[in-house]
Amino acid sequence: MESHGALVGWTHHDLGNRVMLKMESYHSAEDVDRVKPDQFRFLMTKQQAAVLGNYLMEISGESSARGKERGWFRRLFG
Repeated sequence: MESHGALVGWTHHDLGNRVMLKMESYHSAEDVDRVKPDQFRFLMTKQQAAVLGNYLMEISGESSARGKERGWFRRLFG
């Protein structure tokens, strides 16, 4: 089954060594007032979640939340 739409929300549940990712979407702008969003749930390992997150950061052109590694001065003195 193939489905597409505009992503309008997401949430996750930490399940220990796994993550349940819930994504919500609408097929069209008219659906927003008439129906609940479609929901898709994905169960994945935390490693898979990290790979997905890194992939999305890369294709978006955004920088990692980690940034550069801190130098020795910042590590010692904050």
